[in-house]
Amino acid sequence: MLPDMMCTTASASPVTWERTSELMADGNDDIMISWNKGGYQFTMPGRGDYETRPGTAATLPLDRRFSARTIDSRWALVLQFKRSLLAPLVKHIDDVEPDCIGRIHPAHCLLHDYLWSLMHMEMPSSLAPLASRHIVDILAASFGAGQRDSPTPGIRAARLAAIKRHIARNLCDPDLSTEQVSKTFSISARYVRQLFYEQGTSFSEYVAESRLSHVYGCLTDPRQILRQIADIAFEVGFTEPSTFYRQFKRRYHMTPSDIRQMASGQNSKDP
Repeated sequence: MLPDMMCTTASASPVTWERTSELMADGNDDIMISWNKGGYQFTMPGRGDYETRPGTAATLPLDRRFSARTIDSRWALVLQFKRSLLAPLVKHIDDVEPDCIGRIHPAHCLLHDYLWSLMHMEMPSSLAPLASRHIVDILAASFGAGQRDSPTPGIRAARLAAIKRHIARNLCDPDLSTEQVSKTFSISARYVRQLFYEQGTSFSEYVAESRLSHVYGCLTDPRQILRQIADIAFEVGFTEPSTFYRQFKRRYHMTPSDIRQMASGQNSKDP
């Protein structure tokens, strides 16, 4: 779906593959970036031997010969993209080292997480060009380019996606805040607030909406019919019952008890 690029996930047995002179006759000069569980050992004639640690990206240009090996490919993520996408943003792209994207590099984490998210969601075809541009921006930053005064749209989109995943994993933490997130991601609290503002909401509104949605799901789940509403709300970070009930009714135009009763009635009618 992504214009001028292809992203795949896979699971495979230990593998060795080669990009030979015969294969290079196809004229394909795409660049491939690949992660896998066990890392890679690879050789490029004229450039030497390289090794990447488990989970770290290997950069393999398809217009060069190489031989790559891995002993553990139980999971792999591969991005292949047109060289022309990145050439205007990265000087001397042909001199980029195959192991240049270090695992601790923030842009590396953004790139991996953003691609992984895209591979596990249903994305409308109309959004594919936007996602492709975001990926190019993050690639440029990963290769040491894109160091601008303002982060590119792709960097901002990937950071926002990572923050939303962090929120989903920490909904039960009553101390979840912009300050906590800023420390976790090494960015300013002001920057965190700005990311949500650009989405037409605020950090606190997004957290509250996520918590309310979680409570709603619990209330409509017949397996949780005996749980106390106050316990469900407290578990997901609502420490003040009055605040929870007020926000819930404003969001769903019904009380939590009404929602549970309605769901219980519907479930009892199901065959």
